[in-house]
Amino acid sequence: MNIKMDLSEILLYLELIKKENSRPDLDELKMMLYYLENYEQVKEFYNKLQVNKFNPPYKFLTFSLVHFIEDYQDCEELKNKIFQNTRRKYSELFQQQIRLSTSKEQAKKIIEEAKEYDISLKETWANNYDSMWKIKKNQEEWKDGREKQFGNNGGFIRMHEKFSELKLNYFNNIPLKQLKETLSNRKMVHTSVYIRSVYIKEFARRVSNGICQLCEKEAPFLDKQGNPFLEVHHIHYLSKGGRDSIDNVVAICPNCHRKIHHLELKEDIKKIEEKALANMNV
Repeated sequence: MNIKMDLSEILLYLELIKKENSRPDLDELKMMLYYLENYEQVKEFYNKLQVNKFNPPYKFLTFSLVHFIEDYQDCEELKNKIFQNTRRKYSELFQQQIRLSTSKEQAKKIIEEAKEYDISLKETWANNYDSMWKIKKNQEEWKDGREKQFGNNGGFIRMHEKFSELKLNYFNNIPLKQLKETLSNRKMVHTSVYIRSVYIKEFARRVSNGICQLCEKEAPFLDKQGNPFLEVHHIHYLSKGGRDSIDNVVAICPNCHRKIHHLELKEDIKKIEEKALANMNV
């Protein structure tokens, strides 16, 4: 699937939705969850939902989000929060907690607790304790299902187009100089790396003025919002300790992006390093 949204974009999308006095629907929540890469991102995402007071429906929490809870205490807190307000038989919460338990005895106690909510789990469920492998498998199966669902019905495309329009309107009201100052602001410097990332990407694209910062040619085409299509490249890879900062990113055309990753020519790297430093002076 070619359409992707990283966590920084998802968090910004949630913020822009809030500014519209709206809230994400069930399908949007599922699609956002689909894009998340690990449990740390899931926690950031769920925390944002709570901070924005979106109050996601129990159907989402118990049939989708629960598959991605990988901490016993977090699962118990979610379970308690839900059962404070409903008596519906959400067995999935207890099943996930059993998989996260560390002993058979602990799993048996969860089975007994479930009975208090009229939820009957077979005694053999206790054998599913300490089953992170099963949790990972369930996550893969859930994502496979969502990819088919929203890939076939165009859901991913619609959400991305909605986000792109909101993001365009938002950043169009922020001059480039102000964008740079925002990233240099002490509050932004110390905020979540996930929040900063989307601003850094926007800075790299804006400062390029639609020109690839390696081959120095115009972007090969315009995107659906009419903006030059360039890809943001981290000069020193994040996976190798590079920083997610404006002095380590440039906007380049797709062809040059593939070239850099494939060849990693010293002269190319030197050139974009110089471009990135020059961009600091805008």
